[in-house]
Amino acid sequence: MRSLILKIHEQYANKQVNVTTIIKNSQRQNKQAAFLNSVITDNYEATIDQAKILDEHFPSENLLAGIPYTLKDNISTKDIRTTAGSKFLADYIPPYSATVYDLLNRQHALMVSKSNLDEFGLGGTGTFSSFGIVKNVLDPLKTTGGSSSGSANLVAANIVAFAIATDTGDSIRRPASFTGIVGFKPSYGSISRYGVIPYAPSLDTVGILARYVADIAIVADTVFAYDEKDYTSRKTDAKNFFKNLTPLKNIKFVAIRNLEKHMHQEVEALYLSALATINKEYPIEYVDVDDHILKALGPTYMVLANGEASSCMNNCQGLTFGPKTDPNQTYEEQLFAGRTYGFGNQLKRRLTIGAYVTNEQNHAEIFLHAKKVRTALINEIERILAHGDCLILPGSGSFAPSIADVVNERFSTTIADDTLLFANFAGCPSITLPYKKIGNTWGINLSCPFGQDQKLLNVAFNVENVFCNVETTIDKHIKKHHHKIVNAKTADVVLLFTLTVFLGATITFGIMTIAEWYGIIFLALGLIWIPFAYLIYRKVL
Repeated sequence: MRSLILKIHEQYANKQVNVTTIIKNSQRQNKQAAFLNSVITDNYEATIDQAKILDEHFPSENLLAGIPYTLKDNISTKDIRTTAGSKFLADYIPPYSATVYDLLNRQHALMVSKSNLDEFGLGGTGTFSSFGIVKNVLDPLKTTGGSSSGSANLVAANIVAFAIATDTGDSIRRPASFTGIVGFKPSYGSISRYGVIPYAPSLDTVGILARYVADIAIVADTVFAYDEKDYTSRKTDAKNFFKNLTPLKNIKFVAIRNLEKHMHQEVEALYLSALATINKEYPIEYVDVDDHILKALGPTYMVLANGEASSCMNNCQGLTFGPKTDPNQTYEEQLFAGRTYGFGNQLKRRLTIGAYVTNEQNHAEIFLHAKKVRTALINEIERILAHGDCLILPGSGSFAPSIADVVNERFSTTIADDTLLFANFAGCPSITLPYKKIGNTWGINLSCPFGQDQKLLNVAFNVENVFCNVETTIDKHIKKHHHKIVNAKTADVVLLFTLTVFLGATITFGIMTIAEWYGIIFLALGLIWIPFAYLIYRKVL
C-alpha cells in the first residue's frame, strides 16, 4: 500500500529514525524550497521541542504521532500568528485554536508551518496573497492554483506528509491537479470549521492534501468528528476510513458527455486518455448535461460566495483587530483606512461584488435568484450521480498557467474548471488524483453523493492503483528548479542590459548623425527596440 505516513510511522516503530531527525529534515527541505514562498509562518522551533519529547515516549500505536504537517493560514492556532494571507491580520495571534488543530495535537501530529494562501481564500491562483506569489514546486514560473497553494506545494515537495486546508469552490482539488498530489474535499460538515476564518459558510469545507489516498484516509480518521461549537457540523457514523479502505470490484462511473470541448486543448487528450484507462477496468456511462447548466456554475458561485464573504468580513473594521488606526478618526474613517491599507485589490474587488449583489435593491433579483439556481444545480448533480456510483470530472480544465499570464490577466478558467463547483453546491465528497505527473502535471476528479466519503475513498483507492503506472516522484526536482529559476533570472537581466545598451547607443548615434540618411535609420531602429524590450521585460521578469 502506497502511504508516506505509514512509511514514516514504520521507521519510527522500527527505530530506524527518530522524530527529531524527521522534523529537522523537513526544516532543511523547507529552507531549500523557500524561494517557492509556500510558508507564511514556520513553527519548527516549537515543533523540534515537541519532537524531542516524542523521542523519549513514542506512542507506537498512533499513526499520526511525529508526522509533520502544515496548516493553511486561515485556520486559527492559539498563540501562533494566523494571517489568512492578508496584511489586515499580519499581526493577529488568536486566543484560541481551531478544532481540527486541537484534534491533530491530541494525536501528536506536528504542525511545522502555516502555509500561504490567496487573501482570505478569495483568489484561486495563489497570486493574491499579501505575503507574495506562491510559485509552483514543479515549475517556479507557473502558478500553483489556489487558494490552498502553499499547502499543495509543501505536500508535493515532501516537506510535510499532509496538509489541512479549505475548499470553497475548488481550493484544494485544483492545486492538487497542478502539483501531482491528492486533494480531498469531504462531505460538507464532516470536519469542524470552528476556528476557520470564514469565506462563504454555506460552501466552506475543511479538507486534506496528501501524496496518497491511504494518507488521506489516515488523517480523516482523526479529523472527522462532530463538534457542537460548529453549527454546520454533522453527526456521522463514518469512522475507520483507513481500516475500511478496500478495493472494489463493481464500480460504475458516470461522465458528462462532450465535456472535453470546454477544456483547454492541451488537457483534452489527457482527459479522454484517463477515461479510457478507467474504462479498461470499469464501465462508464455518459450523461447529457445542458450547456446552459454548466455555464451557470461560475456566475452562481461568484454571486453566492462573494455575497457571503461580504457579510462575513463585516467584523474586519480595524477596531478590535487589524491595522492600527487613528483613534481621533470617526468610525467610518477608521474603517476606510484599515481596509484601504489591509485589503488587497482582488479582495476589494470581490467584496465590492458581494456588497453589490446583497444590496437591498439587488438582493431579491440577484442574490436570492442565485440561491434558486443553486438548488437547480444541486438537483442536476443528484440526477447525474443517480446514473452510477461516482462522477468523473477533470481536476482542472488546463495545465498550471504561468504566473506572468495570470498577473497580466492573459489567462482565464474554463467551464470544465467550474464543474468542480457541483460538489461544493451539493456538499458532496470530492477528490482529485494525479493522472499525469511528468512535465505538466494534471489530475482527474471523482465525486460521490453526499455522505458517501468512505465509498469515495475506496473508489479513489481503486483508481489510484489503475493510475500507478504513470506515477513518478518530484522530491529531487526542487534544487534543480531552484537553479533553473535563478539562471533564468540571470539570463533575463543580461538580455535586458544588452538591449538597453544597444538601444542607447543606437538612439545616440542616430541623433548625432540625423543629418545623414543612416542617422535616420539608426534612430528608427532604436525606437523600434523600445516596445520590444518592454515586452521582454513584462513576459520574462
